[in-house]
Amino acid sequence: MQMGIGIGFLPFTMSLLVGVLAAVLLIGVLKGRVKIKEEPICQPGGATRVITVLALLALYLILIEAIGYTLSTFLFFAASIHFLARGRVLKTVLTSAGFTFFLYAIFRLWLKSPLPGGFLGL
Repeated sequence: MQMGIGIGFLPFTMSLLVGVLAAVLLIGVLKGRVKIKEEPICQPGGATRVITVLALLALYLILIEAIGYTLSTFLFFAASIHFLARGRVLKTVLTSAGFTFFLYAIFRLWLKSPLPGGFLGL
């Protein structure tokens, strides 16, 4: 039996991180450092943004098997950032490439998890 990172490591780590961040936010609210905005959560025109992001996610799920994890993840991040942030093209491409490489490094290199390769085998 090989010793190393088990299957529960990533969910445990992520839940621990979310718990710590929630505690920091709660302490900030209780001490008065973080202000809660008095505006509605749902803004006018927000439904189209939600539907577009859901469509991007559905397209990502379809493309991940067809063209592979790496390329579909890059395209998903690029489309999401471009749609939601409306930033510069170079900044969008660099951010998408950075996040894609970061996730690839975590899942493929560190956790040694098989990822869909698609027809390109990437």
